[in-house]
Amino acid sequence: MKSAISVFFNIDRTYLAILTPSENSLSLDYVDATRSHIDLENVFDVDGDKGIIELREFIEKVRHKINRVSVTIPAESVFVSQFPGQKGMTEEQLSKLVSLEIKQAFPQYNTDEFVSNIIPLEKRMNGQEMMLASIMQKDIIDTCKEIFKDYLPITNIEISQLNAHTAFLYNYPESLEKNIIILGVQDQFIDLSLLKNSKPAYYNLLSFSDSDKNKFGEIIENEYNKLLNDFINRIDGIYFFGAGLNKDLYFSGWEMASVLGLETGRLNAFRMVKANIEDRAKDYCKIMQHVFPPCVGAAIPSYHERIRLL
Repeated sequence: MKSAISVFFNIDRTYLAILTPSENSLSLDYVDATRSHIDLENVFDVDGDKGIIELREFIEKVRHKINRVSVTIPAESVFVSQFPGQKGMTEEQLSKLVSLEIKQAFPQYNTDEFVSNIIPLEKRMNGQEMMLASIMQKDIIDTCKEIFKDYLPITNIEISQLNAHTAFLYNYPESLEKNIIILGVQDQFIDLSLLKNSKPAYYNLLSFSDSDKNKFGEIIENEYNKLLNDFINRIDGIYFFGAGLNKDLYFSGWEMASVLGLETGRLNAFRMVKANIEDRAKDYCKIMQHVFPPCVGAAIPSYHERIRLL
């Protein structure tokens, strides 16, 4: 099976890994991160950007090992919207609904300046069906293609939270039939989503300023109560990931999850991954296991139904 280089353009730096799938496993053959971050929304010189130069240097060293690129974009660079919709809708029907969402959020843009991935969500407790759309500017997609144009084709572009879902479902097979909150922590935002029997059922992007840091447990409890009131009758666990997840925040979240009677932990991106890397890189993975879920998930076929609209 051919290997993929998975590239996660996070807001602090760019994380990358080479992963090779086989019939029953996934192996990690390379892992690294740039020192400089790459802002896909504000790259004025693709050939002169420090972060891109670093990334290309990494790729030059390993390009003989890989045949495709999978890209993850942070939620901060994407417009995520939810709207009523039923499974089985045609692409034309979905396109009309997404166009309305874009016009409301970005009246200054034409709708053909965006691409969208649509994920059907599980029914709410009241029977309502919803769709989740991750809407990306084509300029960001074009920037990604420009970065890799001399190397390999990009076969997949998705947002960090949805790829983290895939990483969780691969690494925690004992939880496939459970109801799990996945919580991604960045510096200014929290991505919070719910998996119901492996299917996405809820998503929310929460602002998270410095003044909110001491309310982390309270934020979790509020979302937990909202989910139990409107979306689901039982939650089994909560797992945390993200570059913004420091020790204090994790302890606060772990403590609140424990009070609520939930199984909890850092989302270990490498829990079920075979590591074909040096000991020093293995130590790095142990420290950074909660940062790499989007990167690992991007290299695995998604567990969710996904409809791509151009």
